[in-house]
Amino acid sequence: MKNIKSIDPINLETKKLHKILLSSIAPRPIAFASTIDSNGNVNLSPFSYFNVFSSNPPILIFSPSRRVRDNTTKHTLENAMETKEVVINVVNFPIVEQMSKSSVEYEKGVNEFIETGLTQVKSLLVKPPRVLESPISFECKVQDIISLGESGGAGQLIIAKVVQIHIDKKFIDNKGDIDSEKLDLVARMGGDWYTRTTKESMFKIPKP
Repeated sequence: MKNIKSIDPINLETKKLHKILLSSIAPRPIAFASTIDSNGNVNLSPFSYFNVFSSNPPILIFSPSRRVRDNTTKHTLENAMETKEVVINVVNFPIVEQMSKSSVEYEKGVNEFIETGLTQVKSLLVKPPRVLESPISFECKVQDIISLGESGGAGQLIIAKVVQIHIDKKFIDNKGDIDSEKLDLVARMGGDWYTRTTKESMFKIPKP
């Protein structure tokens, strides 16, 4: 078809393929992951290769992929391999700027909570702290880590089992459910683009 551009991904450099995938598969929720290494150094970083994959058991999966630029691994992945624990914090609009700032490639040992001004709160069941300003946080035990490759851009799937959930009460409605309108969640698009789930952008479709 004349109006369709067909692409064989094998013939694309990873950087270009990366842009196509992230612009096409969107919006993506953001895992604002706090981890800690074996020396007690705290790390906080966002990942948009993220979603929920099971309710029983409760499983979240995110992927700190190897960097396309130089094939190095991220501190979050290294920490998760060392301590087998992570807290996944949800990102809403009020903390989107701090979340973005935490994505800077700081030297190992730098605490992004301090760099971004976010507040770290002691978790109940795991060592990594949670983000006080996040509307919902999930304390998790790392169940498995699956490498999808050893080249730059290869995903490294962290399979995390939820062991404790923290919800800011102001986001709970009078039925005891999470109020999606109040959450004001943020998601990643391609490039520098984000999207915001405001009341005006959401709609309902009754289940058939």
